[in-house]
Amino acid sequence: MARHRKDLGARKHVRVELYKPGFLIPAPEAAWIECQILDVSDQGACLEVGALAVPKIFGLAFTADGGVFRVCWLVWRGGELIGARFVSAKELRQGLAFADADLGGSRGSRLLRRPAKPAARIIAAVVVARAVCRSID
Repeated sequence: MARHRKDLGARKHVRVELYKPGFLIPAPEAAWIECQILDVSDQGACLEVGALAVPKIFGLAFTADGGVFRVCWLVWRGGELIGARFVSAKELRQGLAFADADLGGSRGSRLLRRPAKPAARIIAAVVVARAVCRSID
């Protein structure tokens, strides 16, 4: 069960509450897994995923046809909730070299570390994005 939005702490960016279904895409050929998109900002989203194991980088489709799609980085997990940061194309090209300061804040102790070999994760993210684009065409 989701916690109340006020229990999630202070935010750097304005968030819009959605409470709409979305689809988590863990790998290019994997089945899309329905999740609940609780809120969204310019930088990321809060999702309710239950006990689902979520990879550190994944795709998030906001619509069933994949018309609205973002590559995401798992930033924190608290029970059934996860925080995802949207990854830009520039960050994908640069190897997810975004500053740890962007991931800080009140959840510092719950942050997940970046993988030692981010290149493999980047390739996976690009493959996920391409697979989604091909499935839309």
